[in-house]
Amino acid sequence: MWLSALTGPEERGDADATDLALVAAYQRGNGNALSELYRRHGRRVESIARNLMGQSSELEDVVQEVFVELQRALFKFRGDSRFTTWLHRVTVNVALMHLRTQRRKGWLRWVGLDQVDALPAVVQQTEGRLEARDTCKQLYDILGTLPEKKYVVFALYELEGMSLEEIATTLDIGLNTVKSRLFHARKEVFELAQERGVLPPFALQVVK
Repeated sequence: MWLSALTGPEERGDADATDLALVAAYQRGNGNALSELYRRHGRRVESIARNLMGQSSELEDVVQEVFVELQRALFKFRGDSRFTTWLHRVTVNVALMHLRTQRRKGWLRWVGLDQVDALPAVVQQTEGRLEARDTCKQLYDILGTLPEKKYVVFALYELEGMSLEEIATTLDIGLNTVKSRLFHARKEVFELAQERGVLPPFALQVVK
């Protein structure tokens, strides 16, 4: 994976308990609990949306829409799954809805120069700022040719740093399905990069 955000089991368990306590507090009428959930998870929601959509002018709208949906559904949340799993699933769905609209408008997703600091570390290590922007523009251009199901798995794994298991749970699909989609997405990305003569240093990692 290009990015990784691994959390130990104990820390994850504590975080889950805190999320559930905040949900319960909101259900009892504590409006501040929603603000705390936003503080805890807003940046991750934005990260997932950005990695799915690229640098979009609608990114802020997507994040806001995710938390509006969260507010509407919190009273129905019973803790049958991890709160973050549910939240990430909502984020993916909202981001894809906006992405489909943008694609219908012929929108080309790309990462702006001001976002280079937020790019995968391996890109920053091997490329200058202008080169990194151009590389990522070409990357998103290539990723845009993937079917949506493969694209989502590739983006969540390679860009967002989710584990295969997290992706399977978030998308509510089997682990073998995730592995298959990732394998074929990597193969298509690599072949297109070769075909177009665009093979940045980090691209070789895609097929490992």
